[in-house]
Amino acid sequence: MLLDEQIVAIEKAFGAAGIPHAFGGAQALAYYGPIRATHDIDVNVFLSVAEVGRVFEVLAGLGVDVANPGLRVLAERDEQVRVRWNGTPIDLFFAYDALHRSSMERRRRVDFYGDPIHILSAEDLIVFKATFDRSKDWKDIAGMIFASPEPLDFDYVRSWLERIDGVEHARLSRLERLIASGGVEVD
Repeated sequence: MLLDEQIVAIEKAFGAAGIPHAFGGAQALAYYGPIRATHDIDVNVFLSVAEVGRVFEVLAGLGVDVANPGLRVLAERDEQVRVRWNGTPIDLFFAYDALHRSSMERRRRVDFYGDPIHILSAEDLIVFKATFDRSKDWKDIAGMIFASPEPLDFDYVRSWLERIDGVEHARLSRLERLIASGGVEVD
C-alpha cells in the first residue's frame, strides 16, 4: 500500500471510530508551503494517551504493527509513539495540553487526491514545528511564511510560543526574524 493510500485509510478508520485527529508534518505542510518528500506519517490524535488502546485497536485493524506491549508503555510515558505499517513509520502524538484542544478546533478538512482528510491549521503546524526546534522545521516554517497561499495569524502563533517558551523566548525571537524577512532568512 502506498503512503497516500495509508493516509486515506487512517483518515477513514479514525473517522469511523470517532477518533478526532489531524495529519501534521509534511502531509500538512504541502497545503501551506513548499512540498517536502517524506516517508512517514504524523498524526495528532486529539485524545488522552489513556485512550491508546482504542487507537491501537483501530490501527491494528488496518494491519499496523501495534502488538509489542512496549509501544503502549512508550506512549504512556512520552504521550507520543512511533508504530509501523509495512515499514512506514507512523508517529502518533496524543493530546495533553490546551494547545491540542485548540489545534483540534482549528484543524482543516482538505482534499487529498480526491479524498477528504483532516490536517493541522497552518498556524498550529508552525507552533508544533517551532516547538520541535529542528533545523528542517525552521526551513519548513520559512517556506510557509514565504509561500503560504493564505494570510497567517501570527498573533495566534506568538501567543502559544510565548506560553511554551516561558521567559527565554528563543523560538519566538527566531520566528519574529523569519516574519520580518518574509520567510527568506533561515538561521
